[in-house]
Amino acid sequence: MADLTQGKISFKRAIYLALTALCIYYPITIAANIPLAHWKDVRFFALPAIVHFVFYVLLILGIDRIIDGAEKLAGPGILELRFKTIALSIVVALLALLLSQFLFRMNYKIWQALIEPMRRGGVRQLGMLPLWNALGRANYALTLVISISIFYLILNRKSHFRMRSMEMRAEQLMKENAMAQFEALKSQVSPHFLFNSLSILSSLVHVDANLSEKFIDQLSKAYRYILEQKDNETVSLRTELDFLNSYAFLLKIRFENKFDVKIFVTEHESEKYRIAPLTLQLLIENCVKHNRMSEREPLIVTILLKENSLVVTNPVRPRNEVERVTSTGIGLSNIKNRYQLLTKSPVQIEQDDQLFTVKIPLI
Repeated sequence: MADLTQGKISFKRAIYLALTALCIYYPITIAANIPLAHWKDVRFFALPAIVHFVFYVLLILGIDRIIDGAEKLAGPGILELRFKTIALSIVVALLALLLSQFLFRMNYKIWQALIEPMRRGGVRQLGMLPLWNALGRANYALTLVISISIFYLILNRKSHFRMRSMEMRAEQLMKENAMAQFEALKSQVSPHFLFNSLSILSSLVHVDANLSEKFIDQLSKAYRYILEQKDNETVSLRTELDFLNSYAFLLKIRFENKFDVKIFVTEHESEKYRIAPLTLQLLIENCVKHNRMSEREPLIVTILLKENSLVVTNPVRPRNEVERVTSTGIGLSNIKNRYQLLTKSPVQIEQDDQLFTVKIPLI
């Protein structure tokens, strides 16, 4: 359950709402109850306006606390339009009617004690008590309408607050789940990636010393990126592509002439956007895992920009039953979940008999 204290109407907010109600309903009260002969008397309108304002402030704060108390006793169902909610609104309206009569009787006594003695002839001769009674009643029906309107306004506000709190909680849980999956993936990527790279390096060092040195340099760049970006939600596209170049170099050495990555993104374009870290590494790894490759038919992944999206495409060449790796779907699922938290644009995944395409929205 959301913290109810966070949904309470503050005194400052109650004043703002009371002023709004005063601007809407007080002119109606005046027009309905006060003869034109009294409209020139500013003092006659000022004091009731203050009383109306105090009434609205007390009504708003009171209804707010009553709904909170009812929710604690009856549960969150009180925020829904049910019979008990309707009954509560009627009870609140009747209590508001009693409060209004008390305030306006006090209003008349203040008028008699402080202002009426200073008045001379004119309006006094018409008899003020009937007019004060008219203001005090506020047509009774109008008081009931105002009370019920404020009740359902506050009820709607609390329902909206509860819904928003639930949405925020759901987003937080989704984020925690996505980050947990990401951490799990990184914990798998790092050792596995390092183990494969060191195995290749151990065989390469006896064959080509210069290539081994370059391999170590690219390995250090790639592994440093994995370690440095572990806590970042986004990185620049250029940084991600620099990492991908190092990672692709290691894969080219591993698979010799069977694999390649073609990047059609300019340096200027790459500096304009951001991307979730390791997005491309996960896509490349997914591609290598599920597709066969050979020197005659190398597996080529293409990366290009299209309408503020990064489009990653590879040919579909499913491995045979012996080579096939069981897919958990965690990698692609993690990418989609992370981007749901970063942007409103979804990750799009398309596949036909020829191509597998992933469109990553750039930030």
